[in-house]
Amino acid sequence: MEKSFSSVFVLISTAFLTGCATLSTPSKIFPSAPGTTSNAENLTRETNDPSQESYPSISPDGRYLLYNAVETTSSLGMSANGSISQKTDRKSMIVKKEIGKPTKNPLVTNGTDPTWMPDGSGIIFSYVKPAKPVIVRTNPDGIGLNYISQGEMGEDDAEPVVTKDGRKVIFTTLIGASRMICSMDAKGGNYTVLTDGSHVRISPSDNNKLIYNSKVGEFIQIFTMDLLSGQKTQLTTGEYHNRDGAFSVNGQHIAFSSNRENPKSGNTHIYAMKSDGTGLVQLTQGETDEGDPCWAPDGQVYFYSNAEKNYNIWKVKPRGM
Repeated sequence: MEKSFSSVFVLISTAFLTGCATLSTPSKIFPSAPGTTSNAENLTRETNDPSQESYPSISPDGRYLLYNAVETTSSLGMSANGSISQKTDRKSMIVKKEIGKPTKNPLVTNGTDPTWMPDGSGIIFSYVKPAKPVIVRTNPDGIGLNYISQGEMGEDDAEPVVTKDGRKVIFTTLIGASRMICSMDAKGGNYTVLTDGSHVRISPSDNNKLIYNSKVGEFIQIFTMDLLSGQKTQLTTGEYHNRDGAFSVNGQHIAFSSNRENPKSGNTHIYAMKSDGTGLVQLTQGETDEGDPCWAPDGQVYFYSNAEKNYNIWKVKPRGM
């Protein structure tokens, strides 16, 4: 199973070599916005920064957005033999902004995978500064760090979510060569390995229902799991990747990303379906790449897109959902 932190933040490669365009072979213009289908409306760009942004999470009251941001800087330096080399530095951080307003507030450096406590009283995330990334809680303004996991379970604690009652934290970690979904008490302890998988989410309407990615043969598919019975249900199939499922606030629909439109292109787009896997509709399309969908209380779906060759956060409203 892929490692969450490294897979989320892939920088955009240059589509065409600079200086090679001629009048007879003009450069292709990259889309400035994601393409949408007739199943979507009100496409809006929520962030517009040069950093690479992903993993959006909406506060329970619908006012604030959390997301991952990676800033990349380059500088020239002198090597030991006197040659000049270029050094590239990447800094990851968690950013908070009020939805619909331009002002952003960087909360935590060396943090990824932020999500809200169910009552909005705090934020939990993966703190990647320690030798083994661990799950940490902070207040809504990023003040104070309360370590929840201590790295006992695996090598890379990531992607934390909290059950609606606030009692359990579900997260993923790397055990050997596999990414596993685990649970622990909200204050740490009582660690349990649930299943293999990644990108776990909890249904807002069902405290015991998880949705997650798991590999079937060569392809990633979306599963749900009942925490009480342990029963697993595969929702998607096909010779393409379906991944990153997220429940709507009422638990009746699921948004996810898939490369089914063109499996050979590498681009994924946003889709939605009923929570039982029926009623599939496509929301975004075209030459851009979208993923990490999440729902807001008003029914809009937030996601990342590389429109204009930079990963930023966008949102769209599915029709009839």
